[in-house]
Amino acid sequence: MGYRAEKLKVEKRLKIVKRVVLGILLLCIAGLCIFAAFVPPDSWKYYVDKPDVPERKAGELRVHFIDVGQGDATLIELPDGRNFLIDGGDGSEEATKSLLRYLNALDIEQIDYLLVTHADKDHCGGLDKVLEYFDVFVAYLPPSLPEANTEYAEFYAALSDTDCRWQYTSRKISNITSQDARYPYTLCFLYPYEEDVEYITGLKNELSQEDENLYCGIVWLDYQGSSVLFTGDAPASVEERLRKDDEKGYWQARGVCLDSTEIIKVSHHGSADATSEEFLKYLHVQTAIISCGKGNEYGHPAPTLLSKLTSVGINYYRTDVDGHTMATLYKNGKYQMQNIK
Repeated sequence: MGYRAEKLKVEKRLKIVKRVVLGILLLCIAGLCIFAAFVPPDSWKYYVDKPDVPERKAGELRVHFIDVGQGDATLIELPDGRNFLIDGGDGSEEATKSLLRYLNALDIEQIDYLLVTHADKDHCGGLDKVLEYFDVFVAYLPPSLPEANTEYAEFYAALSDTDCRWQYTSRKISNITSQDARYPYTLCFLYPYEEDVEYITGLKNELSQEDENLYCGIVWLDYQGSSVLFTGDAPASVEERLRKDDEKGYWQARGVCLDSTEIIKVSHHGSADATSEEFLKYLHVQTAIISCGKGNEYGHPAPTLLSKLTSVGINYYRTDVDGHTMATLYKNGKYQMQNIK
């Protein structure tokens, strides 16, 4: 066969290959168009582009500080297989995608416990979607009116359509403890006080922004000597009340040693008037996590707050800079921090 004939043969083959490739490409595009037309995005968009979270090993207790922008969302994986979700971001598309994709990356099938620290949008806005995708067994709510704001009203309406049991958060709630004797942990509700909750809910008045923060739910978690304090948006005045209670020995019977807290979720996204230096010193904190959004309009975290952490010698992580942050607590009483991408 001559050179020209061979060349024509090769060109013919290339044309055939190009047509096949083009046909496949067109079929893929048509398939995607059909998929998009008939399959709602909500049925798949929270299951793609999930963060790469390592598998939890036996005996590990993990705390996931999820990056939901200017808001709060924390998922605790307890070593007996249960979990505890604290807040759910502001309900924006990006925040909700971040939260639900993270939960799906953990292969969460249900939420055993849900704590809504308070009714602010940036803490409860994404929880109606959580209720849509996951069964929630027990919820702890703030002493707020169901119609406190649009986002909380949507969450409350969604909660009312489920079989989830709920109650107001207060320190009279019994500790949540391990169902597996090999991995003993204690999760204690420190705040608000039961008498405050009874008084506020009896009035049936809408709380101001300041009062929402003032009666914010606070919990303390201990696992084999490593402990974490979750403060919501509590102001420094509440921290002072907790410190005084601890000094009086109020928490001893419940297994709480507040002054041995190693990790703290810094209050109110690192605002200047929360998480005082005195409180940090009293706790003997080693690591702090600040949940805030990139370039947020509030200037969180405040430079003064960062200075407090630095002056006390505390290592800190910021979700606006570091993204998702995971604390792994081990059976030997040690813990490790890790960024999740």
